[in-house]
Amino acid sequence: MKIALLADIHANLPALEAVMRDIPKVDSVVCAGDILGYYADINEVCDLLRRRGAAVIRGNHDCYITGLMQPSLERVAAYRTEWTRQKLEADHFKWLASLSAEMNYNLDSKLVRIRHASPWDEETYLYPDSVRLSEIKLRHDEFLVIGHTHYPMIRRCGEGMIINPGSVGQPRDWNPMASYAILDTQTADVDFRRVSYDVQGLQGRLTQMGWDADMIAILSRTR
Repeated sequence: MKIALLADIHANLPALEAVMRDIPKVDSVVCAGDILGYYADINEVCDLLRRRGAAVIRGNHDCYITGLMQPSLERVAAYRTEWTRQKLEADHFKWLASLSAEMNYNLDSKLVRIRHASPWDEETYLYPDSVRLSEIKLRHDEFLVIGHTHYPMIRRCGEGMIINPGSVGQPRDWNPMASYAILDTQTADVDFRRVSYDVQGLQGRLTQMGWDADMIAILSRTR
C-alpha cells in the first residue's frame, strides 16, 4: 500500500491545498499531528482533512488548544493558542479533542506506527543527531512515523526505520516549500516530496491580520 505522510500543517491552508493537489494515487492519507497552531486557517484546514478522509492523530499544539496540555506562557501568543480556541468551530473542536496520540497499521506484513514527536510523548524533539534515537529499537518490519521537528528525516533505528515527512505548513529546514512523503509499505520505499505555494501571498495576509512577525518570516526562510 501507498500512504501519504503529512505532519505539522499548523493551520496553513495554502500549503495543505498544494500538498493535496500534489499527492499521487495513494491508499490513504495520514497526518502525524499539529494540525493547528501558529497560523490562521484553522477551520478550513480541519474541514479539508476531514473531507479528504485523512487519518489524523493529535500533536502538542492540538493538545494545547483542547486543554490536554499547557503551552509555555512565553510562547502562547506566537502559538495563537487562545485565538485558535476562540475561533475554532465547535464541531471541529470536538473532532480535535477526539484524536488519539497514536495510530498503528498492519500493512503488507509491516507495522506502521504513527506518533507526533516520539514513542514517549508529544513534545520530545528527535532530530537526525538526537542521542535518544539510540533508545528506539524497531523491528525489521516496523516503521515509526513522527513529525514535530519540521525537518524531513529517515533513519534506521534498531532494524526498522523512523520517518519524519517534514512540515506541510512551517518547514524549518531552510526550504520554504511544503514538505510531505509517500511510504510504499510493500517495497519499503520512502519518497520525500516538496511543493511550492504562494508563500508571499500568505505572508501578506498574515501581516494585515497583525500576526507575529517572526512566525511570518519563518515561512520564507532560506539560506
